Amino acid sequence: MGSSNNDDLQAGMVSAARDAALAGAERIHDARREFLKLFGMGAAAAAGMGAIPFAGAVGDAVAATGSPAGSPYAPAFGFAPGLLYMNIGTTGASPTQVVQHAAADYQDIASNPTAYFFGQQAMRNAIAPGFGCDPYELTLSFNTTDGLCRIIMGLQFQPGDEIITTNMEEDAGKSAAAMVRDRFGVVVREVGLPTNDAVSENTVMKRFRDQLNRRTRAILFSSPVYLTGARLPEKDLCRWAARNGVISIVDGAHGPGMLALDLHDMGCDFYSGAGHKWQCGPGQTGFMYIRNGFSAAPYVRNAPTSDLAPFGVPSPTVPINVPGYSNTTALPTYFPTNTLIYGATPILLNGSRNPDDNIAAILQLVGNGSRPSQKALAEACQLWDGWGRQAIEEYVVALAQYLRARIVDIWGPQALSVPYKRNPKLAARTGLTSFNPFSAGYDYNVDLSAAEAQAQATASSAAVATMRSAHQIVIRNNRVPHSLRSDPEANAAADALSAPLRVSTHLFHSTADVDRLIAALLQVVPHP
Repeated sequence: MGSSNNDDLQAGMVSAARDAALAGAERIHDARREFLKLFGMGAAAAAGMGAIPFAGAVGDAVAATGSPAGSPYAPAFGFAPGLLYMNIGTTGASPTQVVQHAAADYQDIASNPTAYFFGQQAMRNAIAPGFGCDPYELTLSFNTTDGLCRIIMGLQFQPGDEIITTNMEEDAGKSAAAMVRDRFGVVVREVGLPTNDAVSENTVMKRFRDQLNRRTRAILFSSPVYLTGARLPEKDLCRWAARNGVISIVDGAHGPGMLALDLHDMGCDFYSGAGHKWQCGPGQTGFMYIRNGFSAAPYVRNAPTSDLAPFGVPSPTVPINVPGYSNTTALPTYFPTNTLIYGATPILLNGSRNPDDNIAAILQLVGNGSRPSQKALAEACQLWDGWGRQAIEEYVVALAQYLRARIVDIWGPQALSVPYKRNPKLAARTGLTSFNPFSAGYDYNVDLSAAEAQAQATASSAAVATMRSAHQIVIRNNRVPHSLRSDPEANAAADALSAPLRVSTHLFHSTADVDRLIAALLQVVPHP
């Protein structure tokens, strides 16, 4: 009787998750219809970018099928036949129309090299509202690493100052922290992040609070976390830092394109994100945000459309509605580390800050950039804005929940990096799913010896290779300092890391894709 009840419970959980994913697809279907009818690229034209045509094949496919079972976005992308690509956390794939327009732009520059005359101010005007920030604060960077290094090396540190970071940062964050450690004598303190049933927002906040002292100068953390997919309580961490006079730096490599970001509401002082991952722009593109205001009230920015406006060159302007800041503290001193025009205007001179300054224009001018790449990223952002970033986040999360429900049904809840709930907590509101079918009992938090950890890493890497070669499914694995079942307050030592699999589910995937993934996994990895 007990087994039957458990089977019914598991079946109900999977069914509920499937319903949530399908409901998410219906919301996206509605958002697209409203976009086709009402959006009409008006925001793009108003920001000085001109019209970018919508991928008609997407709307045609939705109209033809009328079904949310397959992703309504899939026709906008051009994956190789038979390939199921589920590693967006490493790099994404641009929509077909973005690729075509970028290729045409490269051809234009090749045939007429004088065609390149800046243009980034108009791009920033167009995309900043989609991230809840001021175009004066958002710079098109090369990638997350570029942004993080430019951020942290532009701050003032003294020997003995401290930075709180985590044990699950990507190499970009680790490297940035190590630079100021070795150059300025900064002390780097690490918070051990929890996994599986040890996960809670309160636990994360407590572990950060426990590291705070009078020498703490900044916090640097990733959200979502690339190893586990867990989303940290970004706003709570940034607001807590602000209350304690601490600078907040967020590694948002996996935020843009996956989440409906509102950087002013988040309250971070600095944010660096990737353009080539979930936002599906070209390689070597990203976003660097620097908070440059502290008013809680929303305002209108009459932004210029010319890159030369900071030098007094007359420029038409466009009105852009900007939300108020949740972080109303004073702005930290910041020195540019890479610009052609430091000193040519008073902006950022000697590290000074003024909410009326167009600091992004100063930071953007680093030489002759790749116009096709930057325009392609801006076009991808505008497609996301038109489709609806909140609708995309809801769909991505619902699809990830369906995947997690399938995992729980087969391997059990202990296999996941974050707890499974029908109504996901903040930690699970991402498109990254990490689970471990290789540990004893399929337990994400199992204690491993060094030999067991090495054997698991070998088996995990072999499974990733087989999924690609035998099933045309691309996923990845990681080495994770997971929480220990024997002591949930501790994390695995460096020689005893687990090697779970990581799957990215994005807007071009469907429940059918998840089912195909699970069917292949059952042929490749251990299971009951």
